[in-house]
Amino acid sequence: MKIKKDEFIFRQCTADDLDSILKLQDEVYGALEDKDLLRKNTVEMLAFCLEEPNYTVGAYYKGRLAAISVLYVPLESDKKEMLATSLEGVDITGVRHANYKLCLVSPEFRGNSLQRILEEKLVRKAKKLGITLLCATVSPDNVYSVRNIEGAGYKFNRQFEKYSLKRCLYYKYI
Repeated sequence: MKIKKDEFIFRQCTADDLDSILKLQDEVYGALEDKDLLRKNTVEMLAFCLEEPNYTVGAYYKGRLAAISVLYVPLESDKKEMLATSLEGVDITGVRHANYKLCLVSPEFRGNSLQRILEEKLVRKAKKLGITLLCATVSPDNVYSVRNIEGAGYKFNRQFEKYSLKRCLYYKYI
């Protein structure tokens, strides 16, 4: 269903939105033929993504959550979530980095450029936080996400195994 951008309400998600986010994740994951295209996040991880300095932005249509995107700022103690440390040939010394962790778009709302719009909102927030490097992983088989991430200016770094899944690692200086 094609909807004008100004018919969506974009806002930061809070803990009050967790149930809607979980429902959206189940809807998106359930519609996937290949479950390896997307890693299902735990309730705890999604709840953490709603806490600052992380930033989760949602697109709402007539009160319904249509899509979310997550800017994830890994804790210093959580090395396995620091995608920037997996980059090869990129010097991250002194660089403040974060992850473009997740984008979920309800199948009903695909085709409305929500992934691109929400990513732009994450970039604006990241800049306000002093972050200058964003990293993301995408399944090499997820042609839509690969196209969106590359279209948003992310550069391919390498393919590797992350979360026991085959992933492409991308990065973008902002």
